[in-house]
Formats: sequence, structure tokens, C-alpha cells
Amino acid sequence: MRAITVFKAVTKNWLRSRAGLFFSIMFPILLLVVFGAIFSGVGGSSRYGLFVQNQDVTAEGSPTELSSAFVTALNSTGTFSLTEVPVGENATDYARQQLGPLGGSMRILIISEGFQDDLINGTMKVRVGICFDTLNMSYQYFEPYMNDTQKSMLEDGLTQMQQLNSSLPDAYASLTIMLDSADQSAGVVQSIVASVANAFNYELIGAGNVITFTQTSVSNTQFRTIDFYIPGITAAFIMTNGIIGLTSTNTEFKRRGIIKRLSLTPLTKMDWVVGCILSQTLLNIILSFIMIGVGWIVFNVRVIPDALTILLIFLGSVMFSGIGMIFSGVIKDIEAANAIGNAVAFPMMFLSGTYFPLEIMPSYLQSVSKVLPLTYFSEGLKATMITKFADGIVFNMAVVAVLAVVFILIGVKVTRWREK
Repeated sequence: MRAITVFKAVTKNWLRSRAGLFFSIMFPILLLVVFGAIFSGVGGSSRYGLFVQNQDVTAEGSPTELSSAFVTALNSTGTFSLTEVPVGENATDYARQQLGPLGGSMRILIISEGFQDDLINGTMKVRVGICFDTLNMSYQYFEPYMNDTQKSMLEDGLTQMQQLNSSLPDAYASLTIMLDSADQSAGVVQSIVASVANAFNYELIGAGNVITFTQTSVSNTQFRTIDFYIPGITAAFIMTNGIIGLTSTNTEFKRRGIIKRLSLTPLTKMDWVVGCILSQTLLNIILSFIMIGVGWIVFNVRVIPDALTILLIFLGSVMFSGIGMIFSGVIKDIEAANAIGNAVAFPMMFLSGTYFPLEIMPSYLQSVSKVLPLTYFSEGLKATMITKFADGIVFNMAVVAVLAVVFILIGVKVTRWREK
């Protein structure tokens, strides 16, 4: 019951703090809105800016038919926002001028002069080569069943086709793409342009795809990118509230002598630690449901928390609150508390797969992520909200539960308290 009294007092203190309310609830919601606006597709899908300079023009100065068709194919993907660069301009200078003083990602595609002629000659050579190979295979297969006249006619045809193919130039239509090495979307843009070029090639030589590609979801519900960010952002801010918030608050209580005076009451260290952790846990549960609610209302997210999600949020809150109690027990001043809390929380936020998939990190960082508590908490929330993967739920929940108990016990141990 004494822990409940502490819980009520600490919760009221938090509710009276406007700064605490903002950084504990409003800041995570603002970050969610930012991520949602980027990844939810609300307000229209994003397009990559691409400057295109078509140097393959006729004597009259108009683009050739095939070069114009290629630009149309690029535009039809719906991925690019194309800006035409005049033929006589330096493409780099023109793009920099158009981007303006604030700059931006400079992506330039140059269609070289002679694009259409090279494309026609190259396509003709490929088609003749295909016809020759097909006819030659047919001749090899049916030769034992042919009479001399049929053999002679086919051999003459093969000879003429081979001579025609040899007379055609080895022509390759040239495209040049200029990208900024600092542009994180450069690889995506180059891949899309290459895919359009390949499709253009296939169309010209009359080839079709013989491999079909079907995409299905690992879950029955179709989720979007923003749905996958909800568990990660929720986990990250439960972590920061527990480590940074609780460490700073309790260190401030210590500086003001509140904890020293409480030690003269019937309260025990366990009562104080449990009361503080319960208050922080309530805050985190409220935060979680507010963030999910904002996601439902603003971005139409499909994640639905169940009983296991609530249990995991409770365990994660206890775990990170335990870390906060450990720090507040060993740190003396508020400035050091803020510095150490941030030094621990923010690297953990970015190394645990919360915002970036672990697979894209170097192997040594993946090894680091496996010892971070946030990794198991974040993956557990994704399992309960998104994938419903039973083994992932059980394993991550077990790790979080064990760490929660360990951190609480350490927090009680290191809390400075004078027992009556």
C-alpha cells in the first residue's frame, strides 16, 4: 500500500509538470506525425526529382521519336518528377540553379546524341542474331530428315543472315546518370531508371517476361510502412521516458532532499522504487495508447494491441524504469543525470532496429544490438502487433521479463536510503 501512495504522489508531480507532459507525450506524438507524413502516403505519394537532358534531337531541334518515348516511359512510372534541361545548357549548372540556394538532391539523366540510331542498329543486330540462332537450331534438328534441295536453301539462308549480322555495327544506345554520392535515394533512382531501360530493350526486340512475380504478405492483414513504425517508436519512447525521465526526476528529488526526508518515514526503498516504477509504467501505457490512437485517426494504421501487447508494454516499462532507478541511485547531480541518460538512450534507439532494419547494419553493430534491451522490447512489440509470430513473442517477452526483475533488484540495491 505504501508503494501505491508513492505512485499517486509521483504521478501527481508529473501531471503538474508542463515540460514533463510535453517531452513524455507530445514530443513522441510529433515524431510519429513526422514519420507518418513521410511513410503513410497521406497527402500523395512522394516522387523523386530527376533532371533529364535529351541530347538526341533532329535537325529541327525536336527530340527523336525513341528518345522521347523513353522519357515518356520514365514519366509513366509515376516515380519521378521530371525537369527538362535544355540541350545547350550545362546540365550540372542548370540543375544547381533550378534547385536554388537551399539545394537538394541533384539527379541528372543525359540521353546522348545518336540514342535513336544506336538503338535501332543495336536492336536490328540482336533481332537478326536471334533469327539466325533459331534457324540454325532448326536446321541442326531437322537436317537428317531433309533432302538436298532443302538443305541447300537453308544453308544459303543461314549464310546470308550471318553476313547481314556481321555487316551491322555493334551499337549501344548511351544513357548517363549523374548522382550525388550523399543522396540516400541514389541507389533507388538508379535501379528504377535501369529497370525502365531494360523494359524498353525488351519491348524493342519483342521479348516478353517468362517469369511471373507474385507478392504476398506474411500476415493476413495488409500493413503499410507506417504500421511497422508504430511499435518501434512506441518502444523507443517508453525507453527514453524510463531512462531519461525517471533518472532526471529522481536525481532532482535527491538534490532537493525529498528522498532523504522520505527515508525518515515508514517507507522502504522497495516501496519507493516500486511506486516510481508503477507511475512511470502508467505514463508509458497512456503514451502507447495515445500514439496508437493518433495512428488510427490520422494515418489509418491497422495495428491493434491485444492482451500480450499490453503485458509486454508493462514489462518493458518496468525494465527501462528499473534502468532509470539504477542511474538515479548512482548519479548525484541533475546535469550528469541528463547527460548519462541521453548518452545511453539515444545510441540504443538507433542501434536496436527501431528506425533502421538490423540487416542493413554492419555485422559488428548487429552484434552490439543483440545485447541492447530495446532490441528485444521493440522486436517483441512488432511480433505482438504485426507478425503475430508466437516464438518471437515468447522469446522477447521472456528476455524483457527477466531483465525487468534484474534491473528492479539492482535499482533497489543502489538506491541510497536510510532505513528507519
